[in-house]
Amino acid sequence: MLAVCRNHPKAVDRGLTVLIGLSTVVTADAPEGFEWWVVSSVALASLLVRHRNPAITFTVGTVVSLLHLAMGNDLRPVDLVALIGLFSVAAWGSRRLSLALLAAGLLAAAAWSFYASEANSRTHVPLPPPRTIVIDPLAPPIDDDESQVQDWGGFAGVGLSLSVAWLAGMNTRQRRIRLSVLEQRAADLERERDTQAALAVAAERGRISRELHDVVAHALSVVVLQAQGAQAELERRPERTREALDAIVGTGRTALGEIRRLLGALGQDAPDWEPRPGAERLPRLVADIRSAGTPVDFRVEGEPRPLSSTVDLAVYRIVQEALTNVLKHAGPDASVTIVVRYEPEALEIEVTDDGIAAEAPSGTGHGLEGMRERVNVLGGTFDASPLPERGFAVRATLPS
Repeated sequence: MLAVCRNHPKAVDRGLTVLIGLSTVVTADAPEGFEWWVVSSVALASLLVRHRNPAITFTVGTVVSLLHLAMGNDLRPVDLVALIGLFSVAAWGSRRLSLALLAAGLLAAAAWSFYASEANSRTHVPLPPPRTIVIDPLAPPIDDDESQVQDWGGFAGVGLSLSVAWLAGMNTRQRRIRLSVLEQRAADLERERDTQAALAVAAERGRISRELHDVVAHALSVVVLQAQGAQAELERRPERTREALDAIVGTGRTALGEIRRLLGALGQDAPDWEPRPGAERLPRLVADIRSAGTPVDFRVEGEPRPLSSTVDLAVYRIVQEALTNVLKHAGPDASVTIVVRYEPEALEIEVTDDGIAAEAPSGTGHGLEGMRERVNVLGGTFDASPLPERGFAVRATLPS
């Protein structure tokens, strides 16, 4: 209901005008006079501009009420226009203006109350001469107050009415401010929630991009090497060609399975899920590289233990990316040594090769930077650098 009133102020002003006008017509006495109705109509008309300039409504309502007092009329509903104007200024106008109008209204009420008190105290009613009083119960009552100046309850009544109207307007003002603050806070929280959601989506997309890079780069490197080997052995040893083709098929199927799993995280229809790769799949990864023709020495030092899912996946991806770099940059005669070392509070990974790469692989891919970011997120350390004589080394330490 309050929202409707705030959104349709003109309709509220018209409704107030009609309501107070009808109430005035119903309660008005016959001898009010033409002048009284004219000034009352002006007060009612001022209600139509209340939402645009409530100070005009208060000013016109106050002047009309003073004219009614001067005419000697009783209090009518139309005389509430001044209170409505003061309430509206306090609720939606300037605080300083509302205080000034309240002070002006109290000053006018005090001045009129003083005038009425002085005028009524000077009125002398002479004592009637002694006579016999005959009481007629059917005779109309004699109004002894016709000569009294109206004050509508004096300064106490009028001043209290003005103060209550101002306080009600200030209370409405404070409620409106609190509501505005709450709405703004809710809007800020909603924007913050949307921002957090967007950041989460961006982070997830980055993670998936790195995952796809690792999967596709490794799979394609193995496939290319196997295809080259099959091409070289096609004429001399066809049976080796079949083995190479089988390895290509197996590598492709594994890569497709991981790609389907990653795409499922984007909200597409759920694929046939496969378990996330981890340290337990390193022997299979090493076998794929060996089948591609690269010698690999794989060692596990220490007592293996269960790892968290994030660390487990990081171990596999780091070794996978390091092997992919070996296939791409170390040359055809390189060999690789992989050491996974279980320390009491950490897991160390070391992948070294004796290839021809003399510096860190260059390019715009996600290789080394992706590995470094994985390790940093988990609170570990990462180093990738050439060896003193030849070859390259990737070392990572992950808390476990």
